[in-house]
Parts: sequence; structure tokens; C-alpha cells
Amino acid sequence: MLPLLKIDNLCKTYENEGVETKALCGVSFSIKKGEFVSIMGPSGSGKSTLMQILGLLDRSTEGNYFLNGKDVILMNDDDLAFTRNKTFGFVFQAFNLLPRTTVFENVELPLLYDKSSGGNNQEKVLKALKAVGIDHRQNYFSNQLSGGEKQRVAIARALVNDPEVIFADEPTGNLDSKTGVQVMEIFEKLNQEGHTIILVTHETITASYAKRIIKVLDGKIVSDKLISEEKRRLAEMRKKIK
Repeated sequence: MLPLLKIDNLCKTYENEGVETKALCGVSFSIKKGEFVSIMGPSGSGKSTLMQILGLLDRSTEGNYFLNGKDVILMNDDDLAFTRNKTFGFVFQAFNLLPRTTVFENVELPLLYDKSSGGNNQEKVLKALKAVGIDHRQNYFSNQLSGGEKQRVAIARALVNDPEVIFADEPTGNLDSKTGVQVMEIFEKLNQEGHTIILVTHETITASYAKRIIKVLDGKIVSDKLISEEKRRLAEMRKKIK
């Protein structure tokens, strides 16, 4: 079976006034459907740049990226936009919700850009809201919600198109520890239901929810390890104590 995502010798170089900066260099790995992977590293390590390339928000400078066996480099901008909307859901640290818009309307937004969605927006939105336990807030405005509720809405918005992959970039960064645990438990549940989760974080506790951790430093992969069930159970015990 082909991997869902496969990158080979990926590099990303930024140029500013003639000065080149390598954000990524020689990055290679693959991710199977149904995995829960954490990409971990300090600020400036290249992990967010890597997520943007994997999520088709940016292009690499060198190397290959295959999505479901298709070479991304062959896609034009329209192909990239269509694939990004149908295949991926995104959750960000800052929530990125429209402030004077209801919870329902925020979650519906990706469907409005998808001409092939086939209608039934209300059913799809309510299903996504129920999946994260926020359907009772559907008529609230996003600026009336707590941080944890905002992140649940952001996750519901990422879910509404039933994507193959959910990218989460520092999803607990603006939350207290207790709320962060609740949000990570939602991602854990979604993974158990079959969603592929790719999490970007610098926090060890947040990363421990994944089943595999890829560590990035100075634009290169320094380790790629599966987390054993025993270690995961110990990590969960520590979270409960806290």
C-alpha cells in the first residue's frame, strides 16, 4: 500500500535581499493513513515550514512530495487549492475564527468554498460540532467563547469536509494545561476513529499524545521514533495527576 504522504530529500530555501536561508534541508519520511504523528522541535527549527509544505500552503525548493502517490510538483495552483480543501483540515494556535460570526457560520466556511460539497451544509456542520462537543454553542458568536471552546470550533471547522488529514499547529499554545488536555483528547479520539493527525508542537506533553514523534532541528530530522504503549500509558498517568 502506498503511503498517504511521502517526501524525499525535501529542502526549502528563503531568499531576502540576496541572502539565502535554508529552513529545511534533506528531509525524508513517509506517513501512512491513520497515523498520529507529532513533528516536534524548538522555535525556528523548521517544523512549521514543513507543515506548510505538507499542507500545500507552500512549495518546496527542492525534493519530491507525493500525496496518495501523486507528485505534488505537477499540480497547478487550482489543483493545489482544490486538493488542500478536500484532503486537509487545519487547526492553528490562534484559532483563526471570524469574530462577529456565529459558531455555525465559522464551521460552514470551508463548505462555501467547495463547489462539489453537494449541499447538506447544515447536516455536515452539526455533525462536526457534535464530534467535538460544541453543538450547543452553534448560535453563539465566536467572541463569546472561551479559548477551549474556540479551539473546539476550529477543530470542527477542520473536520467539516471529512478530510483525510488534520494538521494541528501548536493547538494548545493559547490554552491552560487542563483545557489543553481536553483538546488533545479530542485529537486522540479523532485518530481512533480513523483520521490521520499531524501535530506540530514544541511541548513534550502535547507531543506524547501521538504514536510517533519526528524531531526537527535546524531544518533537519534528528530522530523519528514510535512511542511504545507503555510510555504512552505513563504519559497519560502523569497528565491525570496534573
